[in-house]
Amino acid sequence: MKSGSRSNALLVELLIVVMFFMLTTTVLLEVFAKANSFNNRSELLTTSMVEAQNLADLLYRAEDAEKLLQDQGFAAKENVWSKEEKTYRMEVLVTPEEDETGIYRRQEVRVFSDDKMIYSLPCSRWEVKP
Repeated sequence: MKSGSRSNALLVELLIVVMFFMLTTTVLLEVFAKANSFNNRSELLTTSMVEAQNLADLLYRAEDAEKLLQDQGFAAKENVWSKEEKTYRMEVLVTPEEDETGIYRRQEVRVFSDDKMIYSLPCSRWEVKP
């Protein structure tokens, strides 16, 4: 009789240990899934920020911003140029202000993910009329 109760106790202990490891595995899988999600979001932000900074640099140095944006693959709709990437959309809002001495070109590079703006970078340049 004692041998049967010992084996039953051993089986119960093994079941408890197995259940503990299953719960621990479930929690760890959730933690790793969240960490992977954060990593993907961070990669998206970093990539889009670097590309927006590079584009703002190019726009600042460009003599013809419209031609540069066309060469970069942007499509124009009024004064907003946009380009779709795999995980985000870049837009450049161009607002030139002209007076008798020159043209003040104001551009704003904006990055959207899921129709939510995640990054905005202003860029402007003064061009003196000859």
